Amino acid sequence: MMATRSSMKSIKDQTYYEILEVSPTAKDKEIQRAYEHAKETFHADSLAVYSLFSEEEVKEIQSAIEEAYRVLIDETLRRSYDHSHLQTVEGQPPEKPFEAQEVFREKKTSLSFTGISFNPDEELYRGKTLKQIREKIGVELQVVSMETKISMKVLERIEEEAFENLPALVYLKGFLKGYAQSLGLDPQKVIEEYLHSMEETKKEPSFH
Repeated sequence: MMATRSSMKSIKDQTYYEILEVSPTAKDKEIQRAYEHAKETFHADSLAVYSLFSEEEVKEIQSAIEEAYRVLIDETLRRSYDHSHLQTVEGQPPEKPFEAQEVFREKKTSLSFTGISFNPDEELYRGKTLKQIREKIGVELQVVSMETKISMKVLERIEEEAFENLPALVYLKGFLKGYAQSLGLDPQKVIEEYLHSMEETKKEPSFH
């Protein structure tokens, strides 16, 4: 089941990278593919989309997809957008996120699961284990946010397994993909197992 409308994150709160579900370092070819996939996903004839969104919301999303593509595919517009966006992240100037990303990339190159009780082959990639991996590597959540352009609030909800407050599934998959890539994990495996743990949790009886 997809997330309820009440737990969806507004398209207006998404960055252009989040809308197209691409990395901030994505090349033109990847942006083009993501744009075509997004257009297909939110095609006017998609029954799945209309079961989640109203016609007005679909038009708003389609417009956002077009705008995101227009900016990210143009080198000048994209550079300007990146500069403007990075300046607004936690009030940090553009230089700081880039410096943090360099440190982050260095840490990822020496990624090791030694000493982590989490076993990727036996235990699901759920929020608590993803958080354990990140903390063991020694990477702050803010740095992951800068690297992926995913908001701190969404990342915190993913790690804390605040399922009812997570964005719609179509967006959550993109966020999980970005989070997984930032930690050097298998994105598809993380997405599948996180969503599985989410569904299992929802099936558990409530005693309230």
